[in-house]
This record gives sequence, structure tokens and C-alpha cells, in this order.
Amino acid sequence: MYRLFCFLTLLSVLHCVQAQTYQEQLNAIHSSVTQQKDGKSFYVHIVKKGQTLYMISKAYGVDVNDIIEENPVVKEGLKADQKLLIPFPLQKKEDPSAKPETVNRKPEPGSQKLETGTRNPETGNQKPETGTRKPEPASSVIPCGSDTSALHKQYNVVLILPLYLEEVEAMNPETATEETIDNWNSLKYLPFYEGFRLAVDSLQKQGLHLLIHVYDLAKDSLKTQQLLKKDELRSADLIIGLLFNKNFQAVAKFARDHKIPIVNPLSERSDVVVNNEMVFKANPSRSTQIESLADFMQKSMYRGQIIIIRNGQFKDKDIADKLKKECLGRNLNVILAEGQDVAIGKLSKGKENVVVAFADNNAYALDLMRRFYELRNDYNLNLIGLTDWEKIEGLETDFLNGLSTHLVSPCFVDYTDKGVKTLVQRYQQVYKADPGSLSFQGFDVGYYFLSALMKFGKNFPSCIQDYRQKTSQTSFEFRRAGNNASNGFENRHWSVYKYESFKLVRVN
Repeated sequence: MYRLFCFLTLLSVLHCVQAQTYQEQLNAIHSSVTQQKDGKSFYVHIVKKGQTLYMISKAYGVDVNDIIEENPVVKEGLKADQKLLIPFPLQKKEDPSAKPETVNRKPEPGSQKLETGTRNPETGNQKPETGTRKPEPASSVIPCGSDTSALHKQYNVVLILPLYLEEVEAMNPETATEETIDNWNSLKYLPFYEGFRLAVDSLQKQGLHLLIHVYDLAKDSLKTQQLLKKDELRSADLIIGLLFNKNFQAVAKFARDHKIPIVNPLSERSDVVVNNEMVFKANPSRSTQIESLADFMQKSMYRGQIIIIRNGQFKDKDIADKLKKECLGRNLNVILAEGQDVAIGKLSKGKENVVVAFADNNAYALDLMRRFYELRNDYNLNLIGLTDWEKIEGLETDFLNGLSTHLVSPCFVDYTDKGVKTLVQRYQQVYKADPGSLSFQGFDVGYYFLSALMKFGKNFPSCIQDYRQKTSQTSFEFRRAGNNASNGFENRHWSVYKYESFKLVRVN
């Protein structure tokens, strides 16, 4: 517990150091160069390595979302030497009744376990000092979970993370460089816990009573077996394990034997749910992406013709044929074209042309977009980029917008959403940093599964297939893998979003 105390104290020190240097840094990075555009005044800011949106927004006294609105490309991440237009700040209205909130991250000594819970007269658990937004209630009323015996006054939840506590003593913030901090294993998965903690705080405000046990576990098989001997795991109502595969398999077997639902937040491996009905895989498998895209096109693009370009250089040689088969099974008008030249020759002037392209390098993707962009005034074009176009660097925003480019991804953050704005602001307030993908994932997994536990009790696995909940980044639609009762549940939802008026908009 002493190491854990040192670890969390060190993080607090790091936040304090950052806060102290911010005032000096903010004055230094504020640009004096201005520019007029569409009748509005902007500062011209050139991004330097290590700067964040949060830091830049504070330097200029504007909201993060105002910067995103004027510079949509920053949703893909900041890059060094990137040019940003920062709007002149308006007069800020202060709420005199608002009080700053703090997070109490100092655990009690004497244990290697973090426990948090609401004040309960029967157990005496203490609710933490933190809080966050109160998300909207579930949009649908599920005719499930009527068995009140499954509902408990308090639930025991186990969260297992690779925190690398044994490396904390070597972390020296006074001599650390930016590169050194990036290589600290102890900080890599911390954002997941921070997002998860905000979800816990939010649900506690709604009346959920929890006792949460947080354990540090990396790749040590012996420590895994020692952990599985603890009474807290045997009495758990839910286990969430952000673990390496070998460790997860061991904990998942334990969960199956003791009939405890266990969540795998990040793995793409389909085999984690095989022959284990207690596993919930939150990250959808690549094999379900094509089905999700075909479902979307059936609902939204059924009037047009779909042209799938086979790319001989793409690593998955059969993926184009798989998509064609899924389209034919949904009675869509689909053409499989061998290369870009053939695809261009198949374009129709009388129909919407939905061009699906597979690429995993920016040179091919940029060349394809350039060629079709030149044809945008002659044909009604929509481009769908697969499989990881959101990760490809160097794509021109004008091309993406002009071709109404659609992207398919396991997650999508809509920074214009009111709930997302609130979550981002709360995260910045508590942790003095911008939330990343792991932060959003921690919040979503925590909020979704803990709210299901709150609504349905220990019977939530029997209700999960019809349970929908508003989250920040990841949507959840769980199905039994292979429709086999002996397998676990897999999230099958892929987000489809497109460029529209130079903004990213979710369309499914």
C-alpha cells in the first residue's frame, strides 16, 4: 500500500508541477500574430511538441470546443508545426456560486487495494469526494430484470489494471523529460482508471452503492494465481480486467467457474469469448466490421450503386469479396472493381455512387481520393474508407469533405455533444489533463456495465442484449458470439461517421 500511496502522491505532485509551470508556459506560447477570416479575428498559433488542446485553450482564454469548431482537423490529434486559428476570446461570465472541486486520490495505508463506495449504514463505506456529469437515463425501458431478488443494496466490483507499482520508486518527476514520462509504464493505463472513476462518481450520485477493489497486475503469472485466491474475487458481482491475454484467460476461467461476469475492455481477439459464457468483449472484432457496414449501407444507401475497389496491395486479400457477399445478401446493387481505373469506368451519372476503398497507407489513399475528387462535379459520389482510415496521416481535409467520406471505427467522440463536453470539462477539472481514448473507454465501460448492474442486478447478463445506454465514445450492442450459448458476449457495434461541412458527424 505504501507503494500505491507513493504512486498516487507522485501523480498529484506531477499535476502540481504542471499547474505551477502553466502560468509561465501560457504567456510564452501565446501568439501575437493575428488574422481576419469571414469577418472574425483569430490568433495564429503554431503547435509545438508537447502542447495539448487544454493548454492552448488556457493560453488564449477560450473554450476547447471553440478551437475544435474552427479547426476540425484537431479531432484527429495535434501535430507539431500544425497551424491553428484561435478565435479572440469573448468576455467570460463567471458563476459566483461555482466552487472548484477536487479529487481525493490518497488511499489509506495498509493495503494494496483501492476501495471506494457510497456511505452505507450497513457497511460504513465512504463515498469519494469526486463527481461528474449525470448522464442521461437510458432511452429505452427494458422489459427485463423484474426479479427484485437479483437487486442488492451494494455490489462488489473488481477492477484489475497493469499499474506497474513496482516501477514507481524509480519515477523522478524532478529530472524527468517528456520522453521519459512517455515511457513510464505506471502512467500508460492510468487514464482508463481515471475515466472509470468518473463513471463511478456519476452513478454513485444516482444512488448506486459500490465497493470497488482495484488491483495491480501486469504479466506475472504467479501474482495472477495469488490474486485469484483472494476472497474479494470470489464474492465479486463483476470483474473488469484490462489485462494481457494470458492473464485475462486465467482470470476469465476463474470467473466462469464462479459464475462471475467479466469484461475485457480492449482486446480485439475473438477467442477471448470462446467457451466462456461469462466474458463480455467490449471492443468489436474486425470480422464484424464488414457486416456492420453492409447493414448501414442497406439502411442508408440502398438506392445507389456500391462499387467496391479491390486493392491488390491490401493485406486482407479476401475482404472485398466478403463485403460483396454481405451486400448481395442484403439485395444491394454492388459491383466489384479490379482497381481504380475500372471503378471510375463503372461510375453512373444517374445514381448515387458509393465507392468503398481498402487502404492501409496514405500514398494509395491520397492518390485514390485525388482522382475521385476531380470527378465530384460530374458524379454523385460518396467514399467509404476501410479499414483504419482514421489512423492514416496526410489525408487532405478538402478531399475528405468533398467526397462525403465515411469512416468506420470502433469508437467516435462527438466533441459537439453536450454530454461529451461536460465529461471533458470534468476530466480537465479533476485530472488537469485532456481525456484520451483510454479515458473515454474507461468511462464508457464503467458507466455501461455498472448502470446495467444497478438496473438489473446480478441478472444483467440475461438482459444485456437489449440494453442500450448513452456513452461518450463507444456504443455497445452485445450478442452471443456465434449464437452459441457456451460462448461469451461480443460488442458488434461499429461507428460510422462522415465529413460534412468540414465536421465529423456520426451517421449511425
